[in-house]
Amino acid sequence: MREYLLYVKACSESTQQVQTYVTPSFSVDRSFWQEREGCVLHVIGKTASLALAFSLREKMNGHLMERVSKGRKLTDGDITELRSLAVNSVCEASRLYGREAVNVQERREQGWFSWEPVEASVEVPHQRNDSSRKLPLGGRELLRRTSSHENSEVIALSELLDGRALLWEEIETLLRKRGVEIRDVSAILHSFVLANKAEWRSGIRFQIAKGWWRNRLEWVCERCGSVGEKLELTYCHTCEQGCAYCTACLGMGRSKCCTPYFLMAVGARLIRNTDSIQNVSRVEWTGKYSVDQARAAERARCFVANPRLGLSEFLIWAVCGAGKTELLFPSVTEALAAGGRVLIATPRKDVVLELAPRIQRVFSGAKVIAVHGSSSEKWEESDITIATTHQVMRYYRRFSLVVLDEADAFPYHNDPILYRALSRAVQKNGKLLYLSATPPRYLQKRLVRKIRPTATSSATIPLFSDTHVLLPGRYHGAALPVPKIITVQGLHKCVQTNRAVVPFTEAVSASLEAERQVFVFVPRVDEVDRVLAYLQKWLPVHAGQMACVHAADPMREEKVLAFREKRYTVMVTTTILERGVTIPKSDVVVLGAEAPVFDEASLVQIAGRVGRSVDDTTGSVLFLQADRATAPKQAVKQITQMNHLAQRLAEQRGPS
Repeated sequence: MREYLLYVKACSESTQQVQTYVTPSFSVDRSFWQEREGCVLHVIGKTASLALAFSLREKMNGHLMERVSKGRKLTDGDITELRSLAVNSVCEASRLYGREAVNVQERREQGWFSWEPVEASVEVPHQRNDSSRKLPLGGRELLRRTSSHENSEVIALSELLDGRALLWEEIETLLRKRGVEIRDVSAILHSFVLANKAEWRSGIRFQIAKGWWRNRLEWVCERCGSVGEKLELTYCHTCEQGCAYCTACLGMGRSKCCTPYFLMAVGARLIRNTDSIQNVSRVEWTGKYSVDQARAAERARCFVANPRLGLSEFLIWAVCGAGKTELLFPSVTEALAAGGRVLIATPRKDVVLELAPRIQRVFSGAKVIAVHGSSSEKWEESDITIATTHQVMRYYRRFSLVVLDEADAFPYHNDPILYRALSRAVQKNGKLLYLSATPPRYLQKRLVRKIRPTATSSATIPLFSDTHVLLPGRYHGAALPVPKIITVQGLHKCVQTNRAVVPFTEAVSASLEAERQVFVFVPRVDEVDRVLAYLQKWLPVHAGQMACVHAADPMREEKVLAFREKRYTVMVTTTILERGVTIPKSDVVVLGAEAPVFDEASLVQIAGRVGRSVDDTTGSVLFLQADRATAPKQAVKQITQMNHLAQRLAEQRGPS
């Protein structure tokens, strides 16, 4: 069981430098301060709960700030008062925890939090050592008594944690996976913290919040930012006292009150020679941009290259089938050529698996890794990282360029946990590039300023600005297929009772007779089998070439592959196939387009499955709804608006 010491550092040369610290190794702190300044370290006490130690530290620092602001020197009476304050705070925290932990099975009569008061003051004289002044990383107290082996341990650990945010158990996993052996990891990590090269926190922190009726404990997960019901109170067998863990990010490992959480921003990377930089940033792509694609890609590259402070976010708004991935190549090249790392984050694992080999082929000289929940590469170093948005929680100020693909997709969209993770992965003064065919409203409002309406025209979307570029047309130049909306009274009851829905069966039949494939989207998983059976009954000639799929289907990948290979001609599916799937010569039917799951962005993405291939630029999209709904109309409006903008752009450009 780890224990943490709480002490107050009072500088002998100044009344202003009074601060409270938490340490797992008091000898490291004492050596560290000895090399920097003369001071007195007043020990307050120790506990196995890191969250409790940090809570007491914040309380004491607030108390000391009031005293310093009045210009008063720290006295022995003040230290006695702080020790008393610590004991009272522990008692109150223990009482409040007991009141809230009503579902915890194991009760503690002696109090929920352990605290051992320590009455000791250690005078630390200043012993300057000029030979150690230029040693890196603030680990001089380790290096001064030292061997080159100990020095290499400090450097190795620094490089491993560079730009990462990890729980203690994850650091141990990282060391084991990379085959690195370090004798005293805790001491070296704490030397980084003391030298302001890293931060450390408890996995879950709490504070006593004062209320007009009664006080309460406020809990926050330091890793994902979750609060309230997502934090589970428990008796912990690790720290043997009251504890809490986060259920929101449990899949990434257990974040607890007694678990140290380390965050280390990226340091100075080894400077590559010119040949190495050219090799890493070399692009091996034989394709060609259209005029509009070239304009969009260049504007994004200029954003990445622009050193102007405050210009940190940029949106590439490119319609479905515009070739969004290819637009990234100049921006990625720019970041790599400057010696930075690149992250491409996407909400879905299957997109990670698809993108990683594509990016590796284009940037063959760079190290590209795919990071997802079951990935074996998540602990490796890389130049380009392709990761799911959940895995981004393990990075901290690591990347000079972060690209978010599909900013409007589940599970990233509307998840503050993932918003927070993405923003923390960007280096200070780094760049965040959003890539989307249907950017959410908050991004449009922040990065796209619409042109004000005039007496003769309505508000329009500008084609570019300092913070966005719009690509309203597809790479092949053909217009986006505009969906047709049909309202059918009693639509779902007819399907349930196997009664004819003529627009539905006629649309599917017409596509099949034209030797096309058909996506049939339904709003709920329980409708997948029912709609498949309905189509097989009404179109028996094609029954053997129909299938259905949903997220929990164990044969999901096999069925999608069979659909790609045209062994199936009709695929009944949920929204899992609304993105990332290109089937030439395909049409779309949405059954129940009024359902809440089919919002404007989802319907635009679904319509974008049609006409993507240069060999087949047209097709039919049918929205069938049981009642009149807003989302289908808004989706048609957005698609029509993009077609008008693309036409206007083509007219401005002239004949090609």
